[in-house]
Amino acid sequence: MNSAPVITTLVIGADYTKALSKCLDSKRNYATKHGYTYIQGGEKFWDRNKPIAWSKIPFLLSVCAELPEGALIWQSDADVFITNPNLRLEDHLVPELPADKDMVMSLDACGHINSGNILFRNTEWSRDYWKRVGEQKKYTYHLWWENAAMVELYHTNSVDHSKILITRKHKVFNAYLRGIPDEPLWEPKDFLVHFAGVYDLKQMEEYAERCEKGEVVRIPMPPSEVQACENARRESLYMIDNVKA
Repeated sequence: MNSAPVITTLVIGADYTKALSKCLDSKRNYATKHGYTYIQGGEKFWDRNKPIAWSKIPFLLSVCAELPEGALIWQSDADVFITNPNLRLEDHLVPELPADKDMVMSLDACGHINSGNILFRNTEWSRDYWKRVGEQKKYTYHLWWENAAMVELYHTNSVDHSKILITRKHKVFNAYLRGIPDEPLWEPKDFLVHFAGVYDLKQMEEYAERCEKGEVVRIPMPPSEVQACENARRESLYMIDNVKA
């Protein structure tokens, strides 16, 4: 089987799609450059009974249903901009997923387990995992939506915990412009930048343009937020080493 992942992104809403055109085009062009399959989901998968982020679940389940068993899928959020398209997935991303795991996510620069960029195999476990993520109703309106549900299952289900690798190498495939001072942040030549925590679309467009020009962009964090992120990192590291009984 071809070891190259299929690239998936969900984007819903005309204004949102337009504002993120540079990010979306970067993935489309990247896929074309290397001969990868790029699948961009839209309103077809919109579950109007939940915040839009949850529509990622039916989208990914639909993608999985069309792909062969064991296929690799790189799910990348719409607010991700590829800044070094010369890096091939087979060389840069695929090695981050060990043979004994079915999914890899990162512990991000802000100390949280983040699903903005994940690589996973299309397996019986991963399909069931996505279904169970979608069933976590108590997180429907959580600030992190499906990401919170994913973390909950990872922390409370021993099988899920054993199938998912949480790596601290976030700069490899989930680099930020902001974070805890001792965490590495995005730099020119890095594979991509994820504009996590940037909610102003015009600001995001500006950041993308500046990154494209090779400018080292940084978003400052107040001391109180740094402290909160350091606390979150300690909790996340504990979670990685322990499954809740």
